[in-house]
Amino acid sequence: MTDKRMKRIICHWTAGGSRASNLDREHYHRLVEQDGTVVKGYKSVADNIVASDGDYAAHTLNLNTRSIGVSMCGMRDAIEYPFSPGPSPINEEQFLVFCRLIADLCREYSIPVTPKTVLTHAEVETNLGVKQRGKWDIAVLPWDRRLTGARVVGDHLRKTVTAMLGDKPAVPATRPAIRFGAMGVAVAELQTDLAALGYFSGRIDGDFGPLTRAALLAFQADQDLETDAVAGPLTWAALERAQPRPPRDITQAEIDAESGIAGDARIAQRVGDLVGIGGIAGIATQISTASDAVGAGLSGMQRLSDALLDNWPLVAVGLLCLFGWLALRALGVSIRRRRLRDAREHRSLSR
Repeated sequence: MTDKRMKRIICHWTAGGSRASNLDREHYHRLVEQDGTVVKGYKSVADNIVASDGDYAAHTLNLNTRSIGVSMCGMRDAIEYPFSPGPSPINEEQFLVFCRLIADLCREYSIPVTPKTVLTHAEVETNLGVKQRGKWDIAVLPWDRRLTGARVVGDHLRKTVTAMLGDKPAVPATRPAIRFGAMGVAVAELQTDLAALGYFSGRIDGDFGPLTRAALLAFQADQDLETDAVAGPLTWAALERAQPRPPRDITQAEIDAESGIAGDARIAQRVGDLVGIGGIAGIATQISTASDAVGAGLSGMQRLSDALLDNWPLVAVGLLCLFGWLALRALGVSIRRRRLRDAREHRSLSR
């Protein structure tokens, strides 16, 4: 659902690598990776209608309320002066996708293109009077050094966005129908939406493969849509309004009975218990022997020490058995808990 209460779009670069990291997705609503893939952040635009609840995308100091944060991925280790773009500079193709994304957001949220409503992070302090901490994104475009300076880059960005808007009405852009075998930005958006709703747990790679198809079929079935594995207008509309899947009501005992991997983990725990019992028995035998020596009148702790040293191989084996027991038990518990979590969060469509 479109909310018209957003006031501005603030444009950034991540100062990271070419792909969106989990941290990047925590701070921005939309990101454009260096290959042109558009990625959604973990927070919705609506989360930034108010920031007082603490649940919002924190992208700009003291200016997150009613502000949409968008970013290009890149510029890790960049230096402002003397300028160096670092190992992952933003590129022109990425910038054009970025401008198209901004244009779509301007239409969707009825945001006019002005220096106070569509601006780079580097322009915030000058244009809006909100103090920042030396931010210079986006004050240079590495592929054209003539485009240097916060205002110069900001004007160029706004000019490009305005040209892309043209005379089109302020309505959301229509998403294309996509199906198995498709690749690109729309597929990545579909995967991101399905992941946010608890249907997709694979990699957001823009490749409509078997995992994406299975997740889409599950979503369509839950929404009473035609299960054709095609993301068309009705499916896109349902994705916009759908709520995340509730956790499955399933117990550890049920997972142990149904999941082969969880069953194997239980066997590993039992083997570990047997190994641990053997190790404890071996060590107890050696201590008992040493105690008998002490009880027979030998020289106290010295005799105890000698007895244990004389039988150190058996003691060492016993200790290794104990460590093996602890490791196998911890591994088994971890695997079983992960399987339970996966099942409750719908991460495995086979359970």
